[in-house]
Amino acid sequence: MKPKKIAMFSAALMLFSTTVSADFNFTGQAKLALADGSESTVPFGFSFLKAQEGYSFSLGQHQMDVEEVPKRFTLAIVLNDKNQVWVTDFSDKPLNGFNWSLPPHNIQLVKQPDLVPKRPGDFSLLIDGARYHFTEKKRGLIHFNFTEKGIDSINVEAMLMPKR
Repeated sequence: MKPKKIAMFSAALMLFSTTVSADFNFTGQAKLALADGSESTVPFGFSFLKAQEGYSFSLGQHQMDVEEVPKRFTLAIVLNDKNQVWVTDFSDKPLNGFNWSLPPHNIQLVKQPDLVPKRPGDFSLLIDGARYHFTEKKRGLIHFNFTEKGIDSINVEAMLMPKR
């Protein structure tokens, strides 16, 4: 074939070829401040990768076979009456806070006893610089919304964002 015909043939093939879903792999680590004063690091990221049959979705240490990208994952953060935080996806022990690096995102839960006005537990949740606080229900939800390209958005539910 002549070069011009090869180029036209290649262009025609690309028009009719099926699109391939993109894989993504967000490796992350959560540095935990445990309520007993010790510290721990937990690998916790998200991946959606082509497997032998279909796809594999990983969430932290857990992996499952899937046919498509899950729409969402929700991380629950619960504050107990002792002002300890429970994040069962990270640990089976209570926490005083965490720093979760999930490039390009950074999510922190930090104790801030000088908060004015006072908030339940004196905690601030920081997601890429945006600040949130527990309500009287003492529970927060972080929703990670996915597309084939990865994390599309992160939304917080059941927590307050202070006025600016």
